[in-house]
Amino acid sequence: PVFFSYATCGGEDEWSKEVPKIGTAGCRCIGFDNIPGSTDIRLKLMDGGSKKVSYPAEIGGTCSAWDKDVHPDCAKEDAPAWCKKKWCYVDPCACGLDEPPKVTTYLPLATFTGKSLYYSYETCGSEDLFTEKFNLDACVNQETKEDCLELKVQKGSGRKCAWTGEKCLGWEIVEHPLCKNVAGVQQVKAAASGRAASVVGVLFALIAAATA
Repeated sequence: PVFFSYATCGGEDEWSKEVPKIGTAGCRCIGFDNIPGSTDIRLKLMDGGSKKVSYPAEIGGTCSAWDKDVHPDCAKEDAPAWCKKKWCYVDPCACGLDEPPKVTTYLPLATFTGKSLYYSYETCGSEDLFTEKFNLDACVNQETKEDCLELKVQKGSGRKCAWTGEKCLGWEIVEHPLCKNVAGVQQVKAAASGRAASVVGVLFALIAAATA
């Protein structure tokens, strides 16, 4: 491989500090770019209403603050902080970041390689200030197994989310065969299995002591 160095030339490496427009290594943006036209999206607004808004057709293809000056809530003087945050759509089975991607609320029926469309702020080096308060139906916001499994991609269709034993994540991240090595999910499953094994061991010990 060919390596580069700014230091050897007496320069400071500012380039490597920047997250690439295509996202962090190990969780790249899905990459469609330079697509002409627009996409109409029905948005839920902070005041409880909704509005159809036209976004660029390439929305989410690369890291960008897609909502800035486009989302109605982001066109206000007191626009929330998430409006300026960069995000993009990613393949959930090719994203090994500690913070898992979330199923999109903008294009809920859209798919990428047969999987639901997932977004990530983290891969663009941004903090996700949107999901917790403004995407209440996000899988990660569901605190119980019942609430988690109740959510559907659309009414009457397949499940949107899956329960790991500890938390709720997008269905593909937990159940899709191509996502089996996604970082974080396997650790959660292993921890849950370990606790289950410990409980079984304690029960056997109690039974053995009672019958001794």
